[in-house]
Amino acid sequence: MQVHWLDHAIETRFRRGQPIVRAGGALADWMAIRQGAVSLHIKVAAGTDVGVALLWGGDVIGWCSPLGQDQAGYDVTALSDVVLLSVPADTLRAAGDGACGGRHDNTRLHAATAQRMQEQLALRLAGSGFQRLVNVLATCAAAFAPAGVGGRVLHLGLPVSQAFMGQLAGLSRRQTWIYLGQLAQAGWVRTTRTQVVLESPAAWLSLPAHVEREGLACISTADDCSATLGLLGLAAAAMGRAGAGAR
Repeated sequence: MQVHWLDHAIETRFRRGQPIVRAGGALADWMAIRQGAVSLHIKVAAGTDVGVALLWGGDVIGWCSPLGQDQAGYDVTALSDVVLLSVPADTLRAAGDGACGGRHDNTRLHAATAQRMQEQLALRLAGSGFQRLVNVLATCAAAFAPAGVGGRVLHLGLPVSQAFMGQLAGLSRRQTWIYLGQLAQAGWVRTTRTQVVLESPAAWLSLPAHVEREGLACISTADDCSATLGLLGLAAAAMGRAGAGAR
């Protein structure tokens, strides 16, 4: 029986805050995120990093991934406790053209990761600053929500700094603080010195698909966004009740 290249994978664990990949470093392993979320940064000047994207379960970050073929183009840091599946690049090459040749299972993962990165880069150009930040918060909800989160989960703490959220949205720290304040006043986030907490995470998780259908107008202002999240929250709660009744 032929051994599949993924059978060689081992689990590698990183604690929150640990560096996983350094920009410019060699990518010796193919790596896929099994659990947790990571941040991607680039250096724009000496000592200055800028956040680029969030990646999470199923995304690939190592050799021959959207981060680079043999050399990393980004710094990657664990935003939560992270579990990776790792396979040496040499094993993939020996398997026959490896991940880059399009003949292996991770081609789909590679494409999904590239699309997720591209969507987040596009956020900087989509709509007003407020709309961009709302979309970033929805992305954070997807990255950190527990599997199977439903309407019964009332709060979701995000282990992401406000400055990093602002970078993803293309905003200054002051703009980020102002827009988070508007959302907090509307009751959809809570902010502390170290954390942003999303209220009704099920509504936030439903938001990207809704915006794609209805357009950015549904999150143009804090009032518009609050009304939209309210409708989505009611729908999520109704689905949760229906699912509980079916069981």
